[in-house]
Order: sequence, then C-alpha cells, then structure tokens
Amino acid sequence: MAELEEELARLRESYCKALERALERVPVRNGVVRVEDLWLETAIPVELIVELLESDGVKIPPHVERVDLGSLRRKARR
Repeated sequence: MAELEEELARLRESYCKALERALERVPVRNGVVRVEDLWLETAIPVELIVELLESDGVKIPPHVERVDLGSLRRKARR
C-alpha cells in the first residue's frame, strides 16, 4: 500500500511540474490563462488540472494572476 501511495505522489508531482512548465508557455491575456489552453498544452484531464490548481500544488508564475475555468462553469450549469 505504501508503494502505491508513493507512486501516486510521484505522479502528482510530475503533473504539477508539467503544469508549471505549461504556464510559462501558454497565452496569458491580461494576466489570465484559460484552463483549455493548459489542457491543450499538457493533455492532462481538465478535472485533474483544476484539482491540482486548487490544492496549491502548482507554483503559479508572477505574470499569471489567475486561471479561468469559465467553460467548466458553463458546462456545470447545463
């Protein structure tokens, strides 16, 4: 069981690093990055991107003020 937890922690760390690299490359419009752009850049499922961002596991660069989850909110209302 400990091995599984260690593997999950490694995967989580890898995903966080991938998001941090993507945040340096994706378009930033007025300090805002769209979650769709992160998804396109990384191919990480959007739900996982949101979870990692909300868990404070991802270091957001200074030029990014926030990540817009706009389309997710619209889909949730349907």
